[in-house]
This record gives sequence, C-alpha cells and structure tokens, in this order.
Amino acid sequence: MLTTILLMSLSSPPAIDQIEDAHGADELRAHPAIRTRIELDFGGKPRVHGLLFASSDGGRTRIEFDSGKIIVFDGQTAWLSPADASAQGARFDALTWSYFMLAAFKLKDPGARWAEVGKRPWKDGAELSAAKLSFGQGVGDAPDDWYVVYADPESHALLGLAYIVTFGGRSQAQAEAEPHAIAYERYADVEGVKLPSHWSFWLWSEEKGVFGEPLGRARLEGFELMKTVPDTLFRRPAGAVEVPAP
Repeated sequence: MLTTILLMSLSSPPAIDQIEDAHGADELRAHPAIRTRIELDFGGKPRVHGLLFASSDGGRTRIEFDSGKIIVFDGQTAWLSPADASAQGARFDALTWSYFMLAAFKLKDPGARWAEVGKRPWKDGAELSAAKLSFGQGVGDAPDDWYVVYADPESHALLGLAYIVTFGGRSQAQAEAEPHAIAYERYADVEGVKLPSHWSFWLWSEEKGVFGEPLGRARLEGFELMKTVPDTLFRRPAGAVEVPAP
C-alpha cells in the first residue's frame, strides 16, 4: 500500500516558502481572484471547457462552461445552474481544477501534515528527495487524499503532483490501487505570478514515478489577476441547485 506523500527537498516550512516565492505568492495574494480559460480533456474527451474563476486563496471557485452550465463553490456549498444540468462530477470539478492551478500556493493550508521519506522517482528518470503530505480528519471533502509534490531543485518551481482520489466514497485502499499524477509542463508569467498553463495527467507509482501514456491534458490561457470581484461571482447563481458533498 502506498503511504507516502512526496515533496522534493521541501519537508520544512522555509523550503515551502521557496516554492511560494518562486511562484509570486505575494503578488497573487494582492489580488482577490484570478480568471482564466481552461480546456481540459480526459481519455480523449472534453471534461471542462470554459472560464475558470478562483479566489486567490482557492477557497471559492466558479466555472462557466461553454455549454452554458455554471458551477459555483462559495466556500461551503457547491451550486449548479441550470437546475436541470447534469450534476455528475460537478462538485469534484468545482474543487479540483482550481486546486491544481493554485497548488504552489496551497502547501501551507490548514491541516497539512509533513514528514520526510527520502528520495523517490518522478518523471523522465529523475529521482528527487521526498516528504509526506497528508491531512487531518475533517479537512475538506476528502481528508484521506494525499499528494506527491515535486519541485525544481534550482528554481523551486513546481514540477507536478502525484495524488489519489477518494472523493465520492472510494476507500483509501481503493484509491491507492491506481494513483495518478499531474505534470506542469509550461508556465505563464502574469504580473510576476507564475501559473501553470499546460498540464498532463499520468499513472504514477512509488516505484516508477510517472509512467505510461498521458491520460489527459489541460491548457489554460488568458490569465487575468482580477483587481475587483463582482459581488455575485462566487454566490449562488439564479435558479441554481445545491450539489451536496459525497
């Protein structure tokens, strides 16, 4: 069973600070929210195509799909509009993609737990020092999830994350049978903030690191650090229905 969460040479808060500094955390947090267009596909099929909004702390999100569907997470409740739109995966989408976009700025979120575990493989033959990141009970929708976080040893930029998904009722053992990974392939510099613009998704194992063919890809473009946020942006849209937690 996999029990490790890996972070390259980043087992202490000062090292985590290096990642945040490399990505311009102070500049991001000087703005209330971020806006971008996202085109994310899995298994050769579109998953999320539209506009993604997130508060700078990642606590609130909004996705406006090209289809007209809207998902909003207001910090506590997920909302779906129109009311007759498919709710399948809606809460997962509301919480997941903004987290991956802002992962470099969320390594010190409340409830994070760290422990060193030595070197582990990542991608293209690289082997990197590692540490465990797990979460306390009651943290988020899926406190049994874990992440393997890899950063560049020189620039401290985030290279990617391995992870499991227990969201939706899967046990930790079930999720650990097939861990995945996200690799950040390109970044955009937006007013001093380094944001991941091209992602790829893979299978991952503790022994091999990333392996196989890409499971999915995402492209984000047109990043905007918002100076003001409309009062309605992260509120329940008119006529929306609640998407309950699993």
